Amino acid sequence: MSDNLELFGDDEIPADALERLADPEILGKWPQSLSDMLGVIEAAYCRAGDDQAEARRRAFRAVRALASYHGGRVFYLPKGEALDRALRDREIWERFDGKNHDALSREYDLNVVQIYRIIAEQRALARARNQPDLFGGGQHG
Repeated sequence: MSDNLELFGDDEIPADALERLADPEILGKWPQSLSDMLGVIEAAYCRAGDDQAEARRRAFRAVRALASYHGGRVFYLPKGEALDRALRDREIWERFDGKNHDALSREYDLNVVQIYRIIAEQRALARARNQPDLFGGGQHG
């Protein structure tokens, strides 16, 4: 699990940051949504098996990574079926090896045409992330 930490950069958390954050007075001064986000991420890491201190450190790192990417901008985060579908499609893309359409269709209970469509959509998203829009019309973050 700790091998995922490199995804969130090498920012070190100040030694007293965890104690200061635990202080209810400090938490009250944070924007509520940031405090909530930190708590939700920390709880998810605890449910995944991290102890409280490790979960808190990882939550800080995850929030910093999100702030680095989305900081200062409003972004939409779907929930429910829309989120489940988006995460499923991204997982299919990551597991796609160029020739495992049939296996993926069986595993995700989709037909091969749906798998081809998901791969094409995810390929377009990956291309948009990795290549700048030469005409300035795309939405990039």
